[in-house]
Amino acid sequence: MDNIAQLLYLYGIGYEYHKYTGDHVVFDHQTRLQALQECGVDVSNLDEINTLNFELDIAKWLTPVEAITLVCKETPTITIRVDAGLQINELIVSIPALGYCCVCNPNKQVAIGDYRYQDTHYVQLEVPINAIEVGYHSAEVILNGARFETELWVTPKQCYDPLEQHKKLLGLSIQLYSLKPAGSKLSADFYELKQLVEASAAEGVDYILLNPLHLLFVDEPEKASPYSPNDRRLLHPFYISIELLCEQFGLDVSVFADYLDVSKSNLSATYLDMTHCMESKLNALRFAWQLLCEQTGAWRADFTRFCQAKQQELKAFEDDDFAKFLQWLAFEQLTQCQSLALNAGMAVGLINDLAVGCADGSSEYNSNKNLYAERARVGAPPDPWAELGQNWGLPALNPVKLKAQRFAFFKQLIQANITGVGALRIDHVMGLRRLWWCFYQDQQQTGCYVYYPFEYLLAILKIESVKHQVMIIGEDLGVVPIEIKEAMSESHIYSNILFYFEKDYHGQFLAPTHYKHNALLMVANHDVPPFFGWWSHDDLRLKREYQLLSEPQLTKADEERTSEREKLCHWLSRYGEVSVSLASEARDVYQSLINVLAKSPAKLLTIQFDDLDEQKLPVNIPGTDQEYPNWRRRLNQTSAEIIASSRPLDPRCGNQQERIDEYKSKNRRRPSR
Repeated sequence: MDNIAQLLYLYGIGYEYHKYTGDHVVFDHQTRLQALQECGVDVSNLDEINTLNFELDIAKWLTPVEAITLVCKETPTITIRVDAGLQINELIVSIPALGYCCVCNPNKQVAIGDYRYQDTHYVQLEVPINAIEVGYHSAEVILNGARFETELWVTPKQCYDPLEQHKKLLGLSIQLYSLKPAGSKLSADFYELKQLVEASAAEGVDYILLNPLHLLFVDEPEKASPYSPNDRRLLHPFYISIELLCEQFGLDVSVFADYLDVSKSNLSATYLDMTHCMESKLNALRFAWQLLCEQTGAWRADFTRFCQAKQQELKAFEDDDFAKFLQWLAFEQLTQCQSLALNAGMAVGLINDLAVGCADGSSEYNSNKNLYAERARVGAPPDPWAELGQNWGLPALNPVKLKAQRFAFFKQLIQANITGVGALRIDHVMGLRRLWWCFYQDQQQTGCYVYYPFEYLLAILKIESVKHQVMIIGEDLGVVPIEIKEAMSESHIYSNILFYFEKDYHGQFLAPTHYKHNALLMVANHDVPPFFGWWSHDDLRLKREYQLLSEPQLTKADEERTSEREKLCHWLSRYGEVSVSLASEARDVYQSLINVLAKSPAKLLTIQFDDLDEQKLPVNIPGTDQEYPNWRRRLNQTSAEIIASSRPLDPRCGNQQERIDEYKSKNRRRPSR
């Protein structure tokens, strides 16, 4: 292996991949070099290349332990690297903070690897140690009298999984901002989430899957996409409830009437005016902050502790106590909703959603700029929906810089997003293993896969999941590397199944018996039209209206959709109990579909709240930005109205009240904080 080839490998720059068609693609060498340059490497400087090769490969063999040492909780061993001729007389592992000290038996060592450098033969040894609790521990390794420091990451075999004893759970999927508030309120927030939790828990619903609640751009409210956030470690103040704030601090909600001005708002509008909604919410929150600053209260101690615990994440707000206060409030209210969900008998409660990246120029990016590649952006390779590939415009993390920082940023990211919830869905979970980098070469966009230190990122997920008792769900749609599939299965990371995409090689819908057991099953998600719009072809006509389809393209799309509906009818006639046809009402078809999916092996059946509202308009049309008002569409009815009208649709069998009482007695647990 020549020097540049070795460095490409050490930086995780991919060499090849298989397209969705199955074709084998080898990346152009110049494209791979460009990816390395985006990591800040001068590919023409041989001295720099040699130095990096030494630091990333050879150096780790010249000291017994690396900065991080992974330890399996169930079968604990420590890995050391030594000269093959060294006689080990003493090997001790100590963790002062735990009062842990293990004198190892060198006779039980097992060689698991070797390396030669300058005529010296090094071996990698695995030595059993005593059990240690799950977590990250600063440790000292004493080898023949010499002392070496390392961080032991004691990792469980699998993530927290509360569903091993349950056959199936029922949940709802919502975009929180899309809920319709009662009365004259402008937009939904944690108060409406609390109401939905109470109403749905009473019907035996086990969890609510949320859209990402990440901090967006407060000063630019029209940047509304939750998947292009300002900072994924923080929450968006848009969701803070004035009602819950007043309950917490004993304030009279009526005094906020002037700050929640609805006089200029069309409360029956289909789409939210994000600027007006954000301005009104901030006016009310600033007034609350002024009132509280004039008072003394026990809340100040909690607020101070929060700021100290999240000092790094709040760095952008160093001189802005109001912004810090909003973050504290948001996390408090989210945790309150989760506590309510568990106390109401939900088995899981709230499921948070972690976006794959942050927006360009965002607070998250600017405060961690040294961790990112220079001009590379995250996207997707060519597929049937985008033959030229996709550039999502999200800055790409440099895998080498990430590891050099001991993954502190990724820890922050996971810890922030499992706070106050029962499960975490990770968007595009394949990003833990590899991401498609997009960049420009000779004024043409090109790209390749770049691989990440998967075993370390997976270890963090499992450690945080078990420590906080939060289950993990990975959105694994598209081309998924085999190692990701295997790791998800072994680690009890639940898969994410969309009915629309579960097809065989002939384009026919798969039999429901083929679905995975450990999976969250949905008909569709936010990137696919609601079922009622899909069945009526309204989404296609909407694309034509916004000139996203030409007339000939619309005709072709209509024909293809009719074919898909015929396939669905055939599938339902085979696996359902009620016969449906192209002439059937959408509600009847949907009812039959949900009843069939309820009998599948998938443990988590998720119903989109949009579908219960019989919504036809999408929340998002992929590939659009200014054309369609994405991430603004509201529901037609309040949560209480939707649930009341949807009771006949409940697909489960058995005595529902018994089931609720069982969960209340067996599954109640303290919310994670």
